[in-house]
Parts: sequence; C-alpha cells; structure tokens
Amino acid sequence: MNSARRARRGWLRANTAALLSLVLTIPLSGWWFTRSDYKSWRDSEPRDPVVVAAGGTAYQGAVWYAATTEVDPQQVRERDTPAQLPAGTVRVRVYFRLKVDDLSQLDKGLGGCQIHLRAPDGRVWDESVLEDAFQDRPTGCTGGYDEKLQSFRPPAIAQYYLKPKAGKPFETVAVFVVPADAAATVQPTITWATTLPHYLAFPR
Repeated sequence: MNSARRARRGWLRANTAALLSLVLTIPLSGWWFTRSDYKSWRDSEPRDPVVVAAGGTAYQGAVWYAATTEVDPQQVRERDTPAQLPAGTVRVRVYFRLKVDDLSQLDKGLGGCQIHLRAPDGRVWDESVLEDAFQDRPTGCTGGYDEKLQSFRPPAIAQYYLKPKAGKPFETVAVFVVPADAAATVQPTITWATTLPHYLAFPR
C-alpha cells in the first residue's frame, strides 16, 4: 500500500511540467481558434461603408454617382405580367449611375458585384432578378452588352443596353421586394467579395 502511494507521487512529480503545459496550452488553443474564426467572419461582413459623395466617388475602377430610388415604381414593360407580391411588401427600383475611363474594368474591377438594400437596423435584401417588368436598364454593375441597337428591344430602352463608352456615364438598374414599412429607409449598397469588409453605400 505504501509503495503504491510512493509510486503515484513519483509519477505526478515526473509529469508536473507536462501537466502544467496542458493547463496553459488548451485554453490558449481554444482562444486562438475562436479568435481566428471570429476574424474570418468579421472580415467577410460588409461593415465599413465607402459613402458615395454628391460629386462622385472613385471605387473599383469606376466613378459612382448618387443613386435614384423609387418606391412602388410603375411597370415599364407592359407585355410582361408582374409577379404577385407577398402581403405587406413593395417594390423598390434603384438606378445606379457610373462612369469608367478604362473599359477593361467592366470585366475586371466591376465584375462580381452584388447589389443590396440595407435597412438602418442591419437587415439586407438582395436584388430580385425576376422583376423584368420593372427593369428598363441593364442590371448589375457592368452596364449594357449590345454592340448596336437591337430590333427586339423596345425603342424607349434599347439605347441603355448598348455597351458603355469610356468616359461617358451610363445607368444600370436593380429592383427589390422589401417590407413596406422599410421601403422609405433602405439604403442601396454594393459589395464585392474581394473588397470586404468595405462596401459602397449610396445615401438617400
């Protein structure tokens, strides 16, 4: 019995350093992994706005101007039948105006953009790409894609679908479906995965 107790005290004494290192290493490892996960999550969230100024703001290879926001817009394509909206929601149409001096930015810097509406309480809505009846401009951040006027496009909007010209402002559009009680306060924003946590914000 006595020899067994002496053997146990000997093992503890021999492994004291290893046990102490575990006491320190396990919490430190947990802290490191938690910190790393939090940093990855934080850096992937759009939280640092680049606010578009009245005279234009250069960002991602383009100069961006103030956006125009319309709540409950009129239908622009009469031949299309609008989808029935969920109760308590409304459409919001946003026109974005921008200019590129180097057309290669249409394929490089501007590609991959995501357009959203952001409420003051942090809620975010993505563009509703099925709202064709309310779109009279190209969608996205790269503008039109026709080299010349196309006969199948209505004359009133065909001009907007021509490929943008270097140094000349052009417009794109995004349509959203949001709760009616948020429509007056939502702010248009644009994000790129390569620039997060920064994002482009358009004051209303």
